[in-house]
Amino acid sequence: MSKSKKIKEDIKNSIIKVVEDKQYIISTTIVGSFMDSTGLDGISDIDIVIIVEKLTKNIFDEINSSFQRIRSSEIGLDDYDILINNTFGPLKFDTEKNIVFHLMVYDIEGHIQHVEQSPFTCISWENYNPVKGVSLKLVYPALNLQYTDILESRRGLLNYLSDIDKGCITFRKYVFNNDKPEFVKESFELDNKHKLEYSYHITYHLLNNFYKIITREIDSLDKEDLIKFYLTFSLFPTHNVLFFEELYSWKKKGGKPPLKILENTNLFITDFFLFVEKCSAYSKTISFRRHAKTVLNDGTFLGIKRDPPVKLISKKVSNFKYEIGYHSELLRSSQTINYYHTNKSIECSLLNEIDYGLAEGLNINELKLKFPNIISEWEKGEDPKFPEGECQKDVLSRVQSFIDEKLNVNQDSIVITHLVVLRMILFNYLKLDLKNLFKVNIEHLKGFDIISFNGYLSTEISEEIRSKLRRQLSILND
Repeated sequence: MSKSKKIKEDIKNSIIKVVEDKQYIISTTIVGSFMDSTGLDGISDIDIVIIVEKLTKNIFDEINSSFQRIRSSEIGLDDYDILINNTFGPLKFDTEKNIVFHLMVYDIEGHIQHVEQSPFTCISWENYNPVKGVSLKLVYPALNLQYTDILESRRGLLNYLSDIDKGCITFRKYVFNNDKPEFVKESFELDNKHKLEYSYHITYHLLNNFYKIITREIDSLDKEDLIKFYLTFSLFPTHNVLFFEELYSWKKKGGKPPLKILENTNLFITDFFLFVEKCSAYSKTISFRRHAKTVLNDGTFLGIKRDPPVKLISKKVSNFKYEIGYHSELLRSSQTINYYHTNKSIECSLLNEIDYGLAEGLNINELKLKFPNIISEWEKGEDPKFPEGECQKDVLSRVQSFIDEKLNVNQDSIVITHLVVLRMILFNYLKLDLKNLFKVNIEHLKGFDIISFNGYLSTEISEEIRSKLRRQLSILND
């Protein structure tokens, strides 16, 4: 084992030693550059995300003091100082010979708010395995990244740039009022080096964030692949590529810094968001919706063996004009599509609800009594078939056939289908755990969209529905 690898392992073990006996900690995850780098260049900003059930001043102080007791001699860096950064935001202690533990402590509600407000950061954190407790994805999953996430980040970025222009940057830290944590804003002055650092930070993450949206990838690209990716778009302004290359050359190779850094960063942001808006405007929308409610949506298993009509709806449920409408063979699906504007509709058996077999018409308690084995297999995380029926993977196979062979992603389309089918479509497009999909409940006439642009398919979910899905898939719903 190399010396640097041994030191990193010792640092990791010292973190585990601090958190392992604290019962109030639900999750601890080391994230960011310290984990990604092979050398020791990440030790001046070791990002540690800690989730507790309820954050009080005593708990916060205890966590901080425990990290302060770590000695640099324990990790083979005797002449280094240990520093604690417990702020939120871009504040860095990047001076030489410092080991900086950047402690980001949240309670569950605080983490939920952070996921809702900063999905790009939180979804990247989910890439890392916890060193204690459950994964961040189980606490409250970010779920996906979408066009609205990046468009809504514009105002914050422009405020961020305005701060840099004034020679300062803001960050947040906790104060405790009646033992409840509250954020307060503070600021620190920037030198020219930091202005360049934050301009690079803005451009690099904007480019990677949009890449992650349309490709549905979680890992960031390096500079060369990032530039190649954007050069495939005729809409993307080439001067933005050149500016990013100059920043990268300064950051990574010690090259000459770009001129008019703040002016050019502002121009980069403006042009970048114009590019995103054009991509959105030129995209096609494929909407997946659950059928309207029937009298037999009463808590019993409603599959393909009963075929009730939908309850009457008084008006069109959407004004969007779709070119194609797809529906299943079941009456509740074919009737629902009439409430949408479509130029033509196509019936497809691949969109039928799961076949519940002999469980059709039973409720969950009756299923437990008649077929207890299926319940025990579910509890083991398995995917059993319903007696003389289908399992989730059978439906997934149908869904994938529909997407690959039937769905035209180059036209605005509406797909009216059923709950289990929608779960499998979500599984197909998002990195979800199959055994947790039973938690997902999408209301009637609700659903999500797939955005098709330039051969890429990305997900778009309303904030209301996405928040519900996040909560359904979290440990809060166990």
